[in-house]
Amino acid sequence: MVSATDERFPTYLRIRKRSDYLRVQSKGLRVHSAAFVGIVLDRGPDHVSRLGITTTKRVGPAVARNRIRRLVREALRRGRMTLPSNADMVVVARRATADFDSATIFNDLNILGKRAIKMLENRK
Repeated sequence: MVSATDERFPTYLRIRKRSDYLRVQSKGLRVHSAAFVGIVLDRGPDHVSRLGITTTKRVGPAVARNRIRRLVREALRRGRMTLPSNADMVVVARRATADFDSATIFNDLNILGKRAIKMLENRK
């Protein structure tokens, strides 16, 4: 049986500081998909990958924004989203994301992660 602690999104995998968000958004590479914009920044070989989630009021009311954030975290926890290794990634939800179902969002996040990995590999 899996305990509840195994299902958490630990803090070391999150981007938490505003300065980290700003650094990724100013220096990172942009990757687009139908529902999200991903901004990825390589951190070097000694760091773990981290994820930040941004949903603005343009996406919809608080209920819709919270749902999107939950689905992004769920996609990462369940392995439906691939993150580039040793990189920070900020996922920004687009307006239409609130209208998508969970399967579409999971698929879109997987595509976004693969594109980010490919972009970082091509940059090296």
